Amino acid sequence: MFGEYPVTKIINQLGRTNLLPAILFRTSRRQCDVDVERLYTSRGGKISENEQNRMKLEVDSIIEKYKFPVEVVYEHPHYHTLIATAAGAHHAGQLLIWRLILEELMTRGQLRLLIATGTVAAGVDFPARTVVITAHSRRGAEGFEVLSSSELQQMAGRAGRRGKDTVGICLVAPSLFADARIINEVAKRPPEPLRSAYFASPSTVLNLLKFRNVDDLRYTVSRSLASFLDRKASHGIMEEAQHHENELLASRLPEQSRKKAEKKVRRLQREAEALAERQGVQLETTLERLRTLGFVEGSGLSEKGYWAADLCTTLVLELAEAIQDGVFHDLGVAELAGLVASVAGDPHRPYFSIAQNPIKKEYFSRLQESVDRVRAAYGGATPYDVAVLPDAALTVLTWIDAGSWNEFAGMLRLSGVAEGDVARLVSQTADHLNQIARLFKSHPVLAETAIEARKKILKPPLSESLIVQVAD
Repeated sequence: MFGEYPVTKIINQLGRTNLLPAILFRTSRRQCDVDVERLYTSRGGKISENEQNRMKLEVDSIIEKYKFPVEVVYEHPHYHTLIATAAGAHHAGQLLIWRLILEELMTRGQLRLLIATGTVAAGVDFPARTVVITAHSRRGAEGFEVLSSSELQQMAGRAGRRGKDTVGICLVAPSLFADARIINEVAKRPPEPLRSAYFASPSTVLNLLKFRNVDDLRYTVSRSLASFLDRKASHGIMEEAQHHENELLASRLPEQSRKKAEKKVRRLQREAEALAERQGVQLETTLERLRTLGFVEGSGLSEKGYWAADLCTTLVLELAEAIQDGVFHDLGVAELAGLVASVAGDPHRPYFSIAQNPIKKEYFSRLQESVDRVRAAYGGATPYDVAVLPDAALTVLTWIDAGSWNEFAGMLRLSGVAEGDVARLVSQTADHLNQIARLFKSHPVLAETAIEARKKILKPPLSESLIVQVAD
């Protein structure tokens, strides 16, 4: 049985056969980081001194192009590795600035190897001569799952540079988790069918009810792509049920077998009926929960529902309940940023925790009561995994007080927190604060505080101006 195929062997073999630059796909952030560090310490992993000088100049030109903070780039843990090896690790745990530098270098043809998780395949459009796949599965919400046809096509599709290569090469590095037979089978599958991303989320329903009544909303949902696809699938199941029923009528099965067959027909019929009505049932369920929480009255929005509808966020119910409960009343700018961050964070990610949290526990307790009320209305299963995370609040407050990103990043490394995860937390917190700032008519003081809190956390290198420059 094959062990893990080492990155040093991969890059050396690709180099000898003129198959660089390449993208090496790994299943975890840690493996990407370990790979670049292994190249840096290996005897054959480094480029020549002249090439290193050219790499420095290229990085400096990118810094100048986007006006990146120089110190953030120069003091990144992988900066010297990048310069010495012309290889970089690209994943969601990295700061956005670093990922953009790697993407720009790859586009310019300056990298030999980009070691990445699936984020590159799904969201970035730059090719390489060769793609190396090292696993036939990916980590999902319920453990490892075999790659879908679309995911494999996304990865393989990075191979081949327009105008430079006549063909792109996709290789499979054999290992315990990279079975070429499975990958070959996935490659032969047709693309997954188009699916609707619509579901009756509280935010969607509240926003639609600003302009429609409940009956109009029911009609809109019945004409949606999601309903169409459900009805189409339901028709197929009903045809299958009819086929089994016809066979049953024409056959002379023993009594026990006949009962079993009849039971199967009834099960298929119930499944078809439930699928045909699924979107309507989900809408009615959401409406009932919104009525329970006081956002909907009769066929339209309540007074609370009208101002809550301006919170165009996945946390609309939790934030609206907290606002209604007065949790954010008379808070200072930093406290508001911290409390919003505590529900904006992802429960499965670690955040900064090695300091005293300046926010009183009673504030977190009151916020938890608001979150619990929403969870109770949903019978304990809300559409989004929301938790009150004091460590997420502490992370954002520490960032507000930090003198520089490098000072802050040093503290993150001490506590084992990924810079990219913190950047994501700050971005999500800023988005929620931006929605609270929309409540200038119903809650003017809170809206003004939210504006100031957002300014506090969006400072370089996480500033909004940087995002705009990159987008341009």
